[in-house]
Amino acid sequence: MTTAAYYSIHHQLLPHPHLLPGKRQRHLKGRLLLVHQGSGLVQLGRHHYPLAAGEAAFLAADTLFAWHGFAGTRLSQVDLSLRLAQPEGSGRITPSPLLAALADKLAGWQGERDWQGAQGRLCRALYDELLPHALLPFEAQPPLYRKLTEDPAGFTLTEEEQDAFRRRFGCDADSWRRQATLLFILRELPKSADWEGLLARHGFASLPQFEQDCRHWLGAPCHPGSKTG
Repeated sequence: MTTAAYYSIHHQLLPHPHLLPGKRQRHLKGRLLLVHQGSGLVQLGRHHYPLAAGEAAFLAADTLFAWHGFAGTRLSQVDLSLRLAQPEGSGRITPSPLLAALADKLAGWQGERDWQGAQGRLCRALYDELLPHALLPFEAQPPLYRKLTEDPAGFTLTEEEQDAFRRRFGCDADSWRRQATLLFILRELPKSADWEGLLARHGFASLPQFEQDCRHWLGAPCHPGSKTG
């Protein structure tokens, strides 16, 4: 079987049973992110753009970005070799029914991962279906999404928006905000000399409360005191 390193098109399913903070990095290949279930944030610079089930984003090669997957999310990640023609630039995608179906098929693939076999043909079909898709600027978002981008850990919603949020993101808004809050704390924690003040600024009344959220959302405890010596 050909190794993934030599695939022109490489598909990987990324299940996130817990919150998974990403790391900003540049990738040598173009990358498609397509969410099957749940949601997450695409980080570009200081901005965090939400991506929910049934949505996709393409990141051109050499784009500095991070993907933060929220608990319960399933994501298809497709890397495209620079030997292949690529969508121009980076942006959001509204997947066609065929593109979504091909990604779903690959996400549930149980057979041999052989570039010359059925799995490789599915990858090539997905690539062919991807190319005609128009890329929308990440900033071109509906009002609900703009609220999340402006303040992922502190947005407020009307009662009607609460219902729309739950349908769209697969969880309640408070759970989503708490996960976003943990992302920002974990990003700031290594640089902070006052972790108690940092926790308080993000709404935690005590260290045990913060550790409880870490265990719940990250599946592991966090001990900020150990980071400051």
